[in-house]
Amino acid sequence: MSLVTRASETGFRYPYVIGWTGEALERHVLRWRPHWEGQRLSYADERRTDYADGVLRLRQGQTMTGRPDFRTVNTRRQWRCMSRQLCQVCARSVEDPDTGRTWWLLSSREGAGDGFTNAPPTCPACIPEAISKCSYLRHNAAVFTVGSYWPYGVRGDVFLPYLPPVVPFQENAVVKLTDDDIRHCIARELLVRLHDVRPAETYGDAPWAT
Repeated sequence: MSLVTRASETGFRYPYVIGWTGEALERHVLRWRPHWEGQRLSYADERRTDYADGVLRLRQGQTMTGRPDFRTVNTRRQWRCMSRQLCQVCARSVEDPDTGRTWWLLSSREGAGDGFTNAPPTCPACIPEAISKCSYLRHNAAVFTVGSYWPYGVRGDVFLPYLPPVVPFQENAVVKLTDDDIRHCIARELLVRLHDVRPAETYGDAPWAT
């Protein structure tokens, strides 16, 4: 059974999407395999679950063991939140049942109009906690509702085709799903494009209402 969230001894909930040191897997051998559009990067021991949205993803465990690493996200949990409209903190649905819109917590810089983001949505119940626990968001938080969104690209490491895939040509690069390089990379995060982005109405004692 997969874990959804974990809490510290003080009761602080660790966000569902963050990485843990115990989830790192041993380095896997990469190879190039023939593809109708050219060479495609894959693992030597290829598995069907390695791919999502036609993209090769970084392999990671799902145990949430070791120490929490707030500098990283777990690729599959981030992907799951993006594709299933789940909160990045508690992994519950973020869709507003009355409007059908999706709640999204972004930095004020990201929220200027429609665009793409690597941050999964956040449900209203978790937004105050996320803001209070993150020093950056305390000064830059912006809460929105989103009418729709769809996969835009990935953030990942790009390798040069036809050369031994040992060292990436580009690290942490943004690659659109329509780019040729999407076949040459290992994705770390799914990026989605937001549409019909509106500032959320204030309510209750939420931090963004002050």
